Amino acid sequence: MQDLFFPPRDPQTDGQLQRRRGQPRAPIVNAGNSRRATWDKLTIPKVTVVIAAYNVARFIRQSVESALAQSLNNIEVIVIDDGSTDNTQSILQTLSDHRLVLLRQENSGVSAARNVGLALARSPYVFFLDGDDILTPDALACMVATLEHMPERIACFGHHIKISEDGAELSTRSYLRWKMFPAGDTLRNLIAKNFISGAICVRTEAARAIGGFNAALSLGEDWEFWCRLATLGDFVAMPDEVILFYRQRFSSASYKLRESPVRPNCEAIDAIYANPTIRQCFSPAELTRRRRLAEIDSFWAGARNQYVQGQMLGFLAYLAIGALRYPDSILRPRLVYLFFRGLKQHVNRTAHSRDKSSFAGTIGHGAHNQGVEP
Repeated sequence: MQDLFFPPRDPQTDGQLQRRRGQPRAPIVNAGNSRRATWDKLTIPKVTVVIAAYNVARFIRQSVESALAQSLNNIEVIVIDDGSTDNTQSILQTLSDHRLVLLRQENSGVSAARNVGLALARSPYVFFLDGDDILTPDALACMVATLEHMPERIACFGHHIKISEDGAELSTRSYLRWKMFPAGDTLRNLIAKNFISGAICVRTEAARAIGGFNAALSLGEDWEFWCRLATLGDFVAMPDEVILFYRQRFSSASYKLRESPVRPNCEAIDAIYANPTIRQCFSPAELTRRRRLAEIDSFWAGARNQYVQGQMLGFLAYLAIGALRYPDSILRPRLVYLFFRGLKQHVNRTAHSRDKSSFAGTIGHGAHNQGVEP
């Protein structure tokens, strides 16, 4: 494992990669750490996993180990600690593997951290893994094989299963058949709805060619990145593969930064539809229709988040404002079905958890009365 430290970067160029240029300016080795493993520069890995980590001490070990335990062994894992203030760094220091590269930088945001990993990647493919998510064991083997079989495609994507903070599955496998998985025309579909959610492997050169992630965005930066990537070519859909366990945390940026139903955060949508390359691909009328669909989908995702968090006043505000602002939502039966199905699943999970807690309490109370240690 290598341990490197990146000093602060010029804010004018932070997070921006030169097209097909070399590595970023030389990192400064953290001389305070004596635990360094040799990085074998003679072996070119098949795929690079880039993990941007910020205050994920509770989850980072499981995330990194899910990458290192892949059935595809010839990989590299680059972890960028984006200035964590919890125990993330100390936990990372306990991990040892010759395929693991550990870096630390001052807090610059998830996009800047991912761009550092992208610049250092030595493999032809890259997978961006969040520091609280978990890869399934064969994820990278399946994705690399898919991209090697279809060299004309820019990326491939599969399914994800949502899990809670304690790792319990929140979405069922049967639910996956309702997910939007377009086999072609990726850009047209993607600018209207983010249907990827992290379970995607991309060609490294393509990611570098579009300049990496947009560090100016605080929400939806991954969606905007994938849309720019789709201007280079179509993605491969992998409808039979579960790639990722996606952890839902109410403290994550996707929950905190959506703002209010009156003024929803549309900065990613604005960036997507202001992109000149994307605008050249569609007529003005088509762009208007596609943007409307994107706004509708994003708005109701915010409403669902309010409900899941138990913010009922906020949820009711979303319903009232949504009915006035987006009455055409009713014309999208799949959206309506998935919205209410998601709410029902949350109610069922909450009731199931309550029943389990009550049952456990009853058992514990009975055992205690019988003089048995609980």
